[in-house]
Amino acid sequence: MKLKIFLLIAAFVIFSLTALAQNAKSKTEPLTAGQVAPDFTLTDQNGKAVTLSKVGKPAILVFYRGYWCPFCARQLAELRSLLKKDEAVALFAVSVDPAEKSKNLAAKIAKDGKGEIDFPLLSDAGHKTIDAYGLFDTGYIGQDVEGIPHPAVYILDKNRKIVWARVESDYKKRPTNADIRAELDKLSSRFQVPGSKLKSST
Repeated sequence: MKLKIFLLIAAFVIFSLTALAQNAKSKTEPLTAGQVAPDFTLTDQNGKAVTLSKVGKPAILVFYRGYWCPFCARQLAELRSLLKKDEAVALFAVSVDPAEKSKNLAAKIAKDGKGEIDFPLLSDAGHKTIDAYGLFDTGYIGQDVEGIPHPAVYILDKNRKIVWARVESDYKKRPTNADIRAELDKLSSRFQVPGSKLKSST
């Protein structure tokens, strides 16, 4: 009887350790093209909840490190000019920042006189979405900013299938608007009906 109990306990411990190891591995293995992007519901800088599965059109997800990162601020500023007028594509930026910090960052960027941040800055305070996309940066474990992602950009079709992904190991690097635009145009050409005009449904 004691042996049976010991074996059951040992099996449970092994199972638990294996599950923990798999979870740790999965949150550091970025999703790639062809996979379906995990759904999420996150709140933006204005308190509005956004659910990815309810967007109903192609989407661009930009994961950035935080309000304190100058490379991130520069990227967000440049993204203001990425989408064309009335383009049926949603753009979201995701970080662990609380809404207040994101709102202040958006206001700071707008001071350059080149326009407001007209896309949601989503708060993933518990970094569950960041982990689900495999972007957890292990370089900051134990630090105040633990949970921040590797900078990444994903382009999704309207069914949340990833059609393009760029994950940076160097936090100073970001894809250019031209890089993203080229892939976005490929997606548009695949689904646009000749003679029709795509319209945004924001």
